[in-house]
Amino acid sequence: MIEDIDEMPDGKKHYTGTLIFHVDENAERVIDEEGASLRLFNIVDCQQRLTSLVILLHCIADCFKMIGNHNSLYSGIRKKYVMFKDIEGQNKPRLILNRHCHDYFIKNIISETPEISGWEIHSHKRLFEAKRFFQEYLKEKNSGKNDFKAYLNRLRTKITNSLEFTMYKVKEETDVGVIFEVMNNRGKPLSEMEKVKNYLIYLAKKIPAKAAEELGEEINRVWATILEELMEAGESSSDSDEDQLLRSTWLMAYDPYTRNWKRYDSIKERFNLKDYSDRFELLLDELKHYIKLLENSCRAYCDVVAPGRGNAFAEYLDNAEIRKRLRQKGEKLLRIGNISPFLPILMATRLKYPHDHELYEKVLDLVEKYAFRVFRLQEKRSNTGQASLIRRGYELFHGEIDPNTMLNKIRRQLLRYSPDEEYRAAFELGKNWYQFSGLKYFLYEYEEYLEKGKGVQLPWESAQKRDKKDTIEHILPQFPIFDYWTQRWTQEQIQKYLHDIGNLTLTFDNTSYGYKSFPDKKGKPGTSGYWNSNMFQEKELAKWDDWTEKELLERRKQIVEWALERWKVESEGDEDVADEEDIEEELKIEDASEDEIEDEVSEAQEWELSLILEYLHDLEEGKFIKTLYYFKALAFTDNPLSFGELLMKLGELTGKRLSGRVMAGVWSGIYKICKKLKKERLEVLNYEEDQYSLKPRYKEIIRQYFSR
Repeated sequence: MIEDIDEMPDGKKHYTGTLIFHVDENAERVIDEEGASLRLFNIVDCQQRLTSLVILLHCIADCFKMIGNHNSLYSGIRKKYVMFKDIEGQNKPRLILNRHCHDYFIKNIISETPEISGWEIHSHKRLFEAKRFFQEYLKEKNSGKNDFKAYLNRLRTKITNSLEFTMYKVKEETDVGVIFEVMNNRGKPLSEMEKVKNYLIYLAKKIPAKAAEELGEEINRVWATILEELMEAGESSSDSDEDQLLRSTWLMAYDPYTRNWKRYDSIKERFNLKDYSDRFELLLDELKHYIKLLENSCRAYCDVVAPGRGNAFAEYLDNAEIRKRLRQKGEKLLRIGNISPFLPILMATRLKYPHDHELYEKVLDLVEKYAFRVFRLQEKRSNTGQASLIRRGYELFHGEIDPNTMLNKIRRQLLRYSPDEEYRAAFELGKNWYQFSGLKYFLYEYEEYLEKGKGVQLPWESAQKRDKKDTIEHILPQFPIFDYWTQRWTQEQIQKYLHDIGNLTLTFDNTSYGYKSFPDKKGKPGTSGYWNSNMFQEKELAKWDDWTEKELLERRKQIVEWALERWKVESEGDEDVADEEDIEEELKIEDASEDEIEDEVSEAQEWELSLILEYLHDLEEGKFIKTLYYFKALAFTDNPLSFGELLMKLGELTGKRLSGRVMAGVWSGIYKICKKLKKERLEVLNYEEDQYSLKPRYKEIIRQYFSR
């Protein structure tokens, strides 16, 4: 915008866009100090451009004041475009922002004496950065111009006299939704949340019931509340955050199948005006229900994504201990990441059982274990079991299952994807823990275990943001060049144990230890080192006098025993039992995000002939017979197989009756190797049309392998 204005030739006009506004004829007029009657215009579209222009004019006025002898220009710009006095001598802004930004805008952005208080929400930050941008821009112009005053005058004239708008007056407030519903090609596309709001207002305008008149006002109120909640939760920085609220609410309350979720179009299809001809009262009731549901869902959603915010878990304001536990457990889940699969479950628990904090704590504990064991430790696909998890939330919300049944189903599913034997195997020697994506979380949890109520001194936010090399200490250093290490460790031992969990610890500043010997790292009472560290796991290291394979394995055993107990899941005895509907849904792997799929496709490369033969040979040598025969079944068919035909063909080749769950394991294994090698899949999985086949460019190669 500033470049368009600055580069505009003097005397020319610049088309700035469409300004859509609504005038409330019943609103009381404002009388300024000179007796002029001022009317209030409600801006429907063009809010950001007008706000930016007012901030720019404020900065121009400040520049006139700064260069001196231009008080009339300074006061004239402010009075006409920024701030004026009413007939009672009170300062009034020319532009009024929404309620969560208004005070900050007046006191910190356009005030003659700005307050020093910082921004609190993202909208405040954007206002602050806009002002700072204009200040820096004008400062740069001042340094490069001999006559800064003349430049400022030309810029002021262009803004106040040369910007042209198409003016469109909306007759009624409820027409705003209709306007947005038919508008196209706007500068910034509407978010899904904005589209939904405008469509609902559009519907309210079309309902010929008197009660519908209040619906538009209720929609505006609820949307203002939702945006305020999201801003406080820090979740309004991008449209995707609003979309996640819409998506999670829809999956929980209307349709648990993610393949059916089409964002705004799903809401439009669900509340299609044609489906309610002569049934407008029903439409009105259902719209009211959806609006109220979205408002309540937003509070539950924000308690998941921002459990530490000021008004989180507001129903427990009178019980600090409960709020503390809920916040701590919620933050653990956030630290692991990938909360999307659990949102419908957590939201449904809060909405259906709002005062049962013990139930919510149980759910948080269980899904945190799921997230750590399945997604982090065993590094399964980030949507593993998501379809079933979403369905659990849907069933709980609709009263189709009770909380205990839901918990048992999640527990069984967790143990299906992370059986205890696989979980224990993840701690066996040979794993490179330093490359483990969940290492910081793992060691931070260990620190909380050791602190026993004293409090962790290193804030999680600090540990998370800082580089791994600064916060993770190798006790046996990565370059053990000193005699102390070379006398105690062989090269074989170093290679085996260097990145093992027994040799890693969380620290404030790894640079202070370097390649020192263990006694130097340990230090003595009163000196720097492990002895006097504020980290409890470093203090624990000080109990050893030496650091050899023996001490490392002893510490390793302690950590592994703690971890096995920390993320332990009690078996119900039937964890191998799975709902057929769950298996069918999981096989489709349809709940991967579009961005995730696109990223994988963009990175994937074609397989070389030698690599395909090597992969098939490895499958045969490693006794991965089901996967091997899966490729054989697809290689010797001219047409794609349906899922039933595929299972039948595999049954003939293996001599066993295979279930859908086995195929889920086969596909998961193929996905992992493709991801590891950054190769595309060898086969085509068309879930929608139930067709499975090899890609033509690989089919003959694989067929020849089996024909040898």
